[in-house]
Amino acid sequence: MNRLEEIQKRIAVIKGEIGKEDVDLNALETELDGLAEERKGIMEQAEKRKKMMDSVANNTDLTVLENFKEERGEKTMENNYTIASPEYRSAYFKTLADEKLTEVEERAFTHTTVNSDALLPKETVEEIWNMIEEQHSILGDITMYRTGTVIEVRQHTEIVAGDAKVVAENEANVDEQNTFIKVSLSGKDFSKHVEVSYALGKMTAGALESYLTAEIAERLGYSLAKDVIAQLDIDMDAANKALATATDSIEWAELANAFGSLKNAGAPTVYVNNSTLYNKLVALTDTTGRPLFQNTMQEGVQGVLMGARVKVEEALIDDAILIGDPKKVVGNMVQDVMVEFDRDIKRHVNIYAGYARFECALLAPKAFAKLTVTAGV
Repeated sequence: MNRLEEIQKRIAVIKGEIGKEDVDLNALETELDGLAEERKGIMEQAEKRKKMMDSVANNTDLTVLENFKEERGEKTMENNYTIASPEYRSAYFKTLADEKLTEVEERAFTHTTVNSDALLPKETVEEIWNMIEEQHSILGDITMYRTGTVIEVRQHTEIVAGDAKVVAENEANVDEQNTFIKVSLSGKDFSKHVEVSYALGKMTAGALESYLTAEIAERLGYSLAKDVIAQLDIDMDAANKALATATDSIEWAELANAFGSLKNAGAPTVYVNNSTLYNKLVALTDTTGRPLFQNTMQEGVQGVLMGARVKVEEALIDDAILIGDPKKVVGNMVQDVMVEFDRDIKRHVNIYAGYARFECALLAPKAFAKLTVTAGV
């Protein structure tokens, strides 16, 4: 006996019980309403199933199948497609590779781009940023805002009066007076394009995504990291930038002075490129000959120097040691990473351009210091 037959049988029993004197009519009414609703649902599902089977058999109307899936709570058509959908991601790179889209991919691409340009899929953007931050530690450490618009930040340049100090009993300290400068982070354009000639043939969508992701992450990431370092050099207090007096080496006292020049810095990090790390820091000792550089098992950290984490940042030049609190650097991503496509029919090449708009500022000028080793003659 199926469920529909059971419902019919129970309804018949209820009809017989209604005339009894001691019956709970409210309970029977509630049960009857529930059974009637359940019967209605079963019959509707049976009708949908029949239409679906007829549709598949005739291969004519897939809308019935889609509606049937929607009733079962499965992911369906246009209403659920976004730049985070795998169908859109596949369609996006197939479009760049000039491959034919499936019907589902066509729907996903059309729905997602109906009111906007074709944006880089969310998962691809995340992969690019993961690669960028792996290659350039400073970009993963700074305070990054993806606002999509221009913002203003306040740069704290100095405390004119009222800084913390010892005061006599019952004597008030001078009211604090700070100097702030408003800095507008409207963004600078960063671009990297690659060309693929017709003669090299077409890449598949998957190969094209891997190629563009790696190229954009490597070159845009390097350019963004160089800009952060250049901005630090601009915003950093002049007194916190010093040359090492000993040629081709670092003195322990000079390094200690660089750390001592930091103010408004929480947990400082030391940034150097690979050459500086192994040629200048690893063998560094204090005045008693004890090693200053200590190895660590922490992921993404090469070691510890005077209690600060040491990280490799290849956007730095040789012999430059950057020390400071990266959280005091605010970066504004006005336009997150995107890809544009064009074709040069004169030179017979496909052009893929990665683009981002970004700007940063150091909020506390003494939160970073830089020590540059003097090159030998």
